[in-house]
Amino acid sequence: MARPASTRPSPGAAPAAAVRSAASAAARRRIDEEHRHLNGLLRSLTHSHDPLRIRTLLAELEALLVAHFAGEEGDQGLHQVVGEGAAHRLPNLQRLYDEHRAFLAHLAALRADCAALVDGPIKQLHAGVAALAESLRRHERDEDELFGEAFYTDLGGRS
Repeated sequence: MARPASTRPSPGAAPAAAVRSAASAAARRRIDEEHRHLNGLLRSLTHSHDPLRIRTLLAELEALLVAHFAGEEGDQGLHQVVGEGAAHRLPNLQRLYDEHRAFLAHLAALRADCAALVDGPIKQLHAGVAALAESLRRHERDEDELFGEAFYTDLGGRS
């Protein structure tokens, strides 16, 4: 005669659930910390008016987002957190993952725009300012030289 199946969980089930729960909590903490960093970067970006600073911030933002999205989409990311606590919401993750791609594409376009600005008009402006400054410095040296020659050589330093 066959023995009835046991209704008790297997001995390995409880520790596995605890490990999943701990991993889920760690993933949530990591994601929260990345979101804090992201919000700080976004504040800096929206308050910056210097294209060179914006270029640096956009590069930092891209690096953060690539790593952040990979973590959210990875085995220890959103899928685990949502799957563990609200599996019925797993289909909504695909929409969020699609937005990740859209954000990275938008960021790439902004970085290209910024690079074109910094390497084009901004670079031209900086070169023009540098050329003007050098011309004015040369002009001042020429004036000083002319004054020195006229006063000390031609006039003999007479007052």
